[in-house]
Amino acid sequence: MQKGYLVFNGGQAFVPESKEADRAWLKLLRGTHSPRVVVVPVAAMEKHKRVAEQTARYFSRLNTFAEHVMITDQRTANTETEYAILDKVEAIVLPDGSPLDMVERLRGTHAEAALQRALLRKAAVMGTGASAMALGGVIWFAHEWLPALGLAPHLAILAHHDLFRMRLPPDQLLHGLPDGVTLIGVDGAATLIAHPNDTFQVVGQGGACVYRSATQLDDYAAGSTFSLG
Repeated sequence: MQKGYLVFNGGQAFVPESKEADRAWLKLLRGTHSPRVVVVPVAAMEKHKRVAEQTARYFSRLNTFAEHVMITDQRTANTETEYAILDKVEAIVLPDGSPLDMVERLRGTHAEAALQRALLRKAAVMGTGASAMALGGVIWFAHEWLPALGLAPHLAILAHHDLFRMRLPPDQLLHGLPDGVTLIGVDGAATLIAHPNDTFQVVGQGGACVYRSATQLDDYAAGSTFSLG
C-alpha cells in the first residue's frame, strides 16, 4: 500500500519562485528532524555532477540534509554504493533532462526498485519536467505514447502544459493513450503532489489540468485539491 508521495513539477524547478511549493511537500515529510534529501541526476543530458550539486545546494537552503548520488546510467544504477542511499532518505529528487534516457538508464535496475520502495514508506519521489513525465505509466514523445517507469502506472504526466495546450488539441494528445491511464498536464511553474489517499494537491504558480475526455478538461489552480474518481 502506498504511504509515500509522488511530486510532479512542471519544469520550472529549483529557483526562488519554487521554494513555496517545495516547502509544501517537504512539510509532509517532516517529523522531529529535517528530512534527508538525495538528488539523482539520472535524467540529465550533460554536466550531471553540476546539476546534482546545484540542486542539492537549493534543498540545503530549505532546511534539509541534502546530498547527491551519481546514478547516471545502468551501471551506476546497479552499483550498491550508489543506490543504497535511496532506501535511507525521506526524499529522492530527480532533476530535468531526457525522459527516454531516464527510463532507459533506470529500467530493471536496483535504483528503479528503490524508487518503488520509497512509495511504500513515508517518503517522496520528486521529478521535474522530463523526470516527472518519466515517473508515469507512459511518456508523450514525438506524437506518440511510449512506456515510462510506471511509479504511477495510471497517470500520464505532461510537463510544461501551459505551452503544450497552445499547440496540441486534446483529441491529438488523447489518441493512443492506454486504457486506464489519465492524462494530467502540469504548468511549468506548478507542482502537483499525489497523496497516498489518491488525492492530488496543486501548489506553486499556474495549475494542473485533468483530461477527463477530449471535450472535458478540468483545470485546477494552485491551492486546489482533487481526485480522479
